[in-house]
Amino acid sequence: MDYSEQTKALALFRNRAVWSATDLEVARHSGREHFKVASVLQLISSLTVGGSERLLINFAASCTSEEGVPQVFVVINDWFHPDLAAELAATGHPVYFLKRAPGNRNPRIILTLLNIIRKHDVRVIHAHDSGAKHFAMLSKLYRPMSVGYTIHNTGLVNAWDRVKLRLHQRFVDWNIAISAAVERECQAAKLKCLFKVHNGIPLATFDAVARQRRFGTPLRLINVARIYPKQKGQDILIKAISLCVARGLNLRCDFVGSPPRDDQGPLLSLKALTIAEGVADRVRFLCGHTDVRGPLEEADIFVLPSRFEGFGLVLLEAMAVGLPIIAADVDGPAELLVDGLNGIKFKVGSAEDLADKIVALAAQPKVAERIAKTAKNFVTEFDIATMRDQYFGIYGQMMKAS
Repeated sequence: MDYSEQTKALALFRNRAVWSATDLEVARHSGREHFKVASVLQLISSLTVGGSERLLINFAASCTSEEGVPQVFVVINDWFHPDLAAELAATGHPVYFLKRAPGNRNPRIILTLLNIIRKHDVRVIHAHDSGAKHFAMLSKLYRPMSVGYTIHNTGLVNAWDRVKLRLHQRFVDWNIAISAAVERECQAAKLKCLFKVHNGIPLATFDAVARQRRFGTPLRLINVARIYPKQKGQDILIKAISLCVARGLNLRCDFVGSPPRDDQGPLLSLKALTIAEGVADRVRFLCGHTDVRGPLEEADIFVLPSRFEGFGLVLLEAMAVGLPIIAADVDGPAELLVDGLNGIKFKVGSAEDLADKIVALAAQPKVAERIAKTAKNFVTEFDIATMRDQYFGIYGQMMKAS
């Protein structure tokens, strides 16, 4: 595919990207005891370091009390990062932390949630993970509401058995797919009232840290993802680093992310792999970061080696700070990237192909600069405000329908 054909392909993507149609603890309160306008409840199980959690906080920050539909935020479990909790509270919306211990079936939790729903005259619940969806469905048994669910990854819908699928179809009124890959799975499962809405980022905050890239020695790679190699493929990148070093490339790599709560196994296995591959001195694991702008600014190339990926929010963040990207040709990333134009794709699961792409890009800084510039222009269509307005359009439709 030559450059003009790539440009046309990117334009086609843009044309299809926008629409395809138990005590109450208030972290922050808007000060209004009664609401003249019905509210939307944003419901999530936890507020740890992760893509859906970051997306929710960015969405909250993009909403103002003067426009759109009033928003209420509830975090169900006692798993929340204090910095993220403070960031969500600082948005000025009503925010509640129920502090439920995971697995606790005390009915007081659902009663507390129903009190919040009544207090704010909630007419729409938007659930952001499976645990939140279950609480939303329970709430609907007690109070007529419109319930929606965002499917944040591929493979989620396909994993439901017949009972889970029927319950979902019975109690969930609308669904949001974050990419065409997720949308196809939802369509195959015959989920009703399906919208495709791409995730967004606050572009201005990332644009502020963008800089001109100059490949130096050592070359600095970065991966930002949950430390979960079964999906995120950090082991593939570690093996690729070893292959690059064997070819004489001097490089370092930062893995920015955290392992699943109470499970250090994935992190320990990756550290053991760096020793086995002889690259332990070239790899750092930076866990617990709630703001990735600093690490992204220091890097030369962003790598996303995921085995499956519903969208790839971090790709947008890397584009926004001016990083050239190498990503696995899978699911959401494949939808975002036009190979050789706004990113480089490699064969899913292949450390050898990834190493080839890293070595080739390292030898062509002008190509890397052009790719990064094109990506930075491309990502302007993914501002969080665009996603917010599409959400508001859905909420309006659902409120009218209910």
